[in-house]
Amino acid sequence: MRDITWEKLEAWVRKENCTSPKKLLTRDTQLNDDLDVTGDDADDFMEHFFEEFSIDCGDYNFDHYFVVEGFSPLEIFLLMISKKKRASYDRPPITLGMLYQAALDGRWDCARLDSLSSLSQA
Repeated sequence: MRDITWEKLEAWVRKENCTSPKKLLTRDTQLNDDLDVTGDDADDFMEHFFEEFSIDCGDYNFDHYFVVEGFSPLEIFLLMISKKKRASYDRPPITLGMLYQAALDGRWDCARLDSLSSLSQA
């Protein structure tokens, strides 16, 4: 394990995402739903995260966690009428707890980190 504190990660997230000091951040805080980190911003955020904490990106894949930006009018229509289409956009969330564990491990491991997320959702 590496010597990275929760406080260091939290301070970095606040600075990187311009998050108010008044907003409560916990290990269950989700990048997409709670901090509105999505699309191109999410891609940049994760790239900076890996660099800042010298993390091997391992099996991290943007498409596993995030949806690319931009929808065509047809895509929007299909999302409105099709549960199957909406389900195709469901992604496991990235929580700050997952980021913290990856920082401690020095490596992104989807199976390990996704299990942390699902445990926190139960």
